Order: sequence, then C-alpha cells, then structure tokens
Amino acid sequence: MITNSLKRKTVEKLKVLIHQLVEGNIENIVSYGFSEITEAEIREELQYYPGKMTLPPNAAYQNWEEEIDIYEVGYEAPPNYEGTFTLYYDEEQSDLTLKFNIYVEKDNKILIKIRDLDVM
Repeated sequence: MITNSLKRKTVEKLKVLIHQLVEGNIENIVSYGFSEITEAEIREELQYYPGKMTLPPNAAYQNWEEEIDIYEVGYEAPPNYEGTFTLYYDEEQSDLTLKFNIYVEKDNKILIKIRDLDVM
C-alpha cells in the first residue's frame, strides 16, 4: 500500500531531482547514482523535446494520477515502487514524462532513480 508518508518523501526527492534536470546537472544526477540510464541517454531524450524545461508549479506535486503517479511493483522487488511525473517546458505541462523507480531502504529512507524519459 502506498502511504501518505511514502508520497511525501517521494515528492521531496522528486523536487530535488527535477530541479537538477532543469538546471542541466545531468552529469551529477548520473554520477551520484540517481539514474538507471546513462547521461548520454538522458541528454538524447531531452534534445528531442522542443523548448526549455522549467520547474513545475508546486501544485503539480499534489496532482496525483494526473501529473504524478506512484504504483507498487507487481514483480519481484527491488525497486519497491515505480512512478511517473509530467515534466514542464516553457512554464506549461508537457507530454514528456519522467519515469522513476523508488527504492525503500531498511531505515525507511527512499531513493529515487530515473528509469526513463518518454513522450506520453
């Protein structure tokens, strides 16, 4: 079951990750282990999308099912959960989606890693 605590912790981590994407700190994202795809793969996906990636409004992080979705992994974990988040370009919701994995560690801390970027 996806608890409110897990949602809150995920949003906290997701905000940091998306801020790093918007700032173009892709090398840092990969080198610190926050991605399951390579720097080249992230850059390739982002170059196909027109415009400038911008920070989403805070309300986007509370818009469950529409802009952010987390679901339990149905196969053998880890990861424990997977999720998607709609990215923003030029201050507007885009159809580029960040797909991420959520790993719940023994002390109930979570780790989020980029799984893919995809146009939905």
